[in-house]
Amino acid sequence: MAAVEELDEEELFARVRRTAPFAALERGRFDAILTMLGDGFSTRRGRRGALIHRDQVHGRIRGRRGASMTAIQNGGAIPDTADYDVIREPEGLRVGSVHEDFAVESMAGDIFQLGATAWRVLKVEPGRVRVEDAAGQPPTVPFWLGEAPGRSVELSAAVASLRGDVGAQITAADRGAATSWLMDQVGIEEAAAEQIVDYLGAAQDALGAMPTQETI
Repeated sequence: MAAVEELDEEELFARVRRTAPFAALERGRFDAILTMLGDGFSTRRGRRGALIHRDQVHGRIRGRRGASMTAIQNGGAIPDTADYDVIREPEGLRVGSVHEDFAVESMAGDIFQLGATAWRVLKVEPGRVRVEDAAGQPPTVPFWLGEAPGRSVELSAAVASLRGDVGAQITAADRGAATSWLMDQVGIEEAAAEQIVDYLGAAQDALGAMPTQETI
């Protein structure tokens, strides 16, 4: 709204609270959002994300240059993945992607791992990170930010318990018997049960024990 016209903060707060999702919005949180939109946020490459001018003396706000375009480009309900393409130079080939936050915090000369190769950052551009082969120099590891919640404690305990039960069946009998037991207990098809047993059996053979809540 501020990208279209200058607004009074009190009027804007009242207007926002008239919508059902924000009917209980507290003034403190509203002010914190205005502060963030006015000041932006810090990155290693400087401040970014400031979209409004805020006159706290007179309680007025108006959009900064580029605010209208930002509003138009971000009007949908489906968020951008915020990934930057990683481009290998001099070939200009795309070798993968990294999260926007990792990209904007990277500087020329930084080395990170992507796939089986260490890459040296040459330049960070809007939407692209240009790199070259770092010839095996020690890298950092990129990070990605997901939207889904983490696995619950209860689900993690159930998965660990299932691993332990399958491991006991593999120890006590051949894998065919373990597959039959899994089909009967979990109610899955034979092909799925075989894949689970083969996967967990390979882990148990390699580690000498099945990882569970009691066995690390």
